[in-house]
Order: sequence, then C-alpha cells, then structure tokens
Amino acid sequence: KLLDEMELPLARVLADMERIGFAIDADGIRAFGDSLRSELDGILNNIYTTVGYSFNVNSPKQLGEALFDKLGLPPRKKNARGYSTDAETLESLRPYSPVIDEILKYRTYAKLLSTYVDGLLNAEAADGRVSSTEPNLQNIPIRTELGSRLRSYFVAGEGETLVDADYSQIELRILAHITGDEHMQQAFLNGADIHRSTAAKIYHIPENEVTPQLRSASKAINFGIMYGK
Repeated sequence: KLLDEMELPLARVLADMERIGFAIDADGIRAFGDSLRSELDGILNNIYTTVGYSFNVNSPKQLGEALFDKLGLPPRKKNARGYSTDAETLESLRPYSPVIDEILKYRTYAKLLSTYVDGLLNAEAADGRVSSTEPNLQNIPIRTELGSRLRSYFVAGEGETLVDADYSQIELRILAHITGDEHMQQAFLNGADIHRSTAAKIYHIPENEVTPQLRSASKAINFGIMYGK
C-alpha cells in the first residue's frame, strides 16, 4: 500500500520536477550580483585601509600574516600552514578590531556571489534547469537580509504557481502518539506551538512571554532528547 499509494505516485511528481526544472529571475539575479560586487569592493577597500596594504583575503596564509603579524592581534591556534583564520577564530577576535567584522562580511557576500549568483546563472544558462546540487535548492540562505533577497529570484514559470508544503512538526506528533504523553497530545489537539509550550514549562512562564530565543532553546531540547541527547 505504501509503495502503490505513496512512493510510486511521488516518484512521478519528483521526475516531473526534475524534468521541468526551476525558473529563476535571471535579470534580477544579475542585478543582485552587481550590487554584491559593488559591496565587496567597498568591503575590500575598508580591509586594505585598516591593514595598510592590499593582499588576498581568500588566502588563509596572507590573512593570518595581515591580522597577527601586521595588526598584532592575538593568535588563537596554528595549523600546518600557519595561523588559523577559521570562522571560530575570527569570531573570537571581534572585540580586538573592527576589521574582523569586515572580513566576516566579505566571506558572507563572496559566498553568496560565487555559490548562488554565479552558480545559478551558470546553471540557468546551460539548459534552463537548475540542479539541486550546484547549488542546493534546499539550502538557499535565509537568515540574513541578503540571503532572503536571493530567495525572491526563484519564480514560478509562465502560467504556473509555486506551492510550498511541509509536515507540521511531524516527528514530535509521532513521539506524542508513541509515548502516549497526554500533555503533548493535548498541545497538538489544541493547535498549540509545541516548542513554545515546552519553553513555558521549562522556564515557568506564560506562553505569551516566551521569546524567540527561549523558543529556539526549547526546540533544541525537544529534538535533542528525542534523538538521544
């Protein structure tokens, strides 16, 4: 029954999606790319001005020399190639120099430009369809304002409509059923937000006082306990 009624019909839907592809607003993405390049030029100029000379920001070796030898920032760790300039290291250096914010911003914008703007345009130009591996359509950034803007360039084809469907907290609903937890079951039956409900219990506050940060923490607890944390 599962094969006949769900898996095989869904396979046809997925095949259609792969055959048809995903329309993008190519002109919009090109304009977005131009604005990113302009932003990147300004960011690079700020970095070079602070350090005192031009260098390849993408080179960990040159970046390490600029930060730790030239600017004298406290090095965190070294690897076989010299100073580490990974994201964790840079985050820890934020209080020491405003150039760190510029470098992190540079990396974010450069990633958007190379992976998504150039990647999408190259894929679009090839055959009108976009693969979900280069780039991964299920991983388009959304947490930053620029990432959210990028999402607006995915459009419905002529005469078509985009439909977004998702299971609503399916794993926790299954958990509530299997465990027989009456409080969880009642929360779902009442249409409550289960993470907000958990947060209210953990922090002993009314649900209307649960902040997004507290809800996020409780979400981690709900899934963490469920998966053996």
